[in-house]
Amino acid sequence: MHRYNQTPNLLLIGGPKTGTTSLMHWLRDHDSIFHPWPNESHFLMAGAAEFPTAPVHPRGTAIIAPEPTFHKYAEEPWILDKSAFHVYSERAFAAVRDQMPDARIIITLRNPIDLMLSMHQEHSKRLVDYNVSQADMLELAAARNFQQSADDPETWSFLAFPRLKHPTIKWAESLGDRVRIIPLSSIKNDPLTTLNDILTWLELEPLPENTKLPRHNEGGDMNPSGWAKFLRQPPKFLITLAKIILPSHRLRKAIFDPLRRPGFKAKAASRPTLSDELRIDLEAAFAEEIEFLADLESHIDSELIISH
Repeated sequence: MHRYNQTPNLLLIGGPKTGTTSLMHWLRDHDSIFHPWPNESHFLMAGAAEFPTAPVHPRGTAIIAPEPTFHKYAEEPWILDKSAFHVYSERAFAAVRDQMPDARIIITLRNPIDLMLSMHQEHSKRLVDYNVSQADMLELAAARNFQQSADDPETWSFLAFPRLKHPTIKWAESLGDRVRIIPLSSIKNDPLTTLNDILTWLELEPLPENTKLPRHNEGGDMNPSGWAKFLRQPPKFLITLAKIILPSHRLRKAIFDPLRRPGFKAKAASRPTLSDELRIDLEAAFAEEIEFLADLESHIDSELIISH
């Protein structure tokens, strides 16, 4: 068991596919913000998963937070964590509410249909064992009347994750000014102003007007070529051999992660289009979420919203 005196106090809690990766990169580049993990940690959800996190990861799957790099911590006032499933997690909510009184929370939102389709593209890109087409995924969702069940990992990601209204209201009403809510449209339309609004809220110096902010983790398909598949999923005998030669997990990651990274680089790709009939069905299924996003200030204190 590892224990650390430092605790993250700036939490990017999701939802997934809503611009959290870009925000993470932009924030952690600031001199006053320290990020102890390569990407997501889900440290507040560690243990048996409360809900499915992917079609191949059902409820009860073990979530183990990666080891943080707190040895590099240089007394920055803000310690960043990005965990895009925390927004849905009762475990994470209770921990922040009851045990992390100084933590600031950022929630990012997106049109639910776009989030659903982007989530499918992400799973198809990242999960070697997931090979369900968008059309088949939508057929499965329709067969369930577009209602999620935590006992159904096949569709949970696509039906539960786009439903951000109630989790967002719960976090905002409970934590008040400790929360900022940002639609993805704001991150896309005016990323620098959006970021500077966050920095001002954190009482940090805004970035200059000429600052360039590259986007990260945009949609696309994984390279289907043989060499890319080899890098993403090396043969088991090579993995076993690497463990024998390099017993240290940290050393293996330091050596092999940069070598494998090109295999995970996505190629630009467009999603299959939706029929008019299916889009109408999806708009009806997610009507409450669409209205919430279109009229945020009717549901959330406008002081908590960053939108440009």
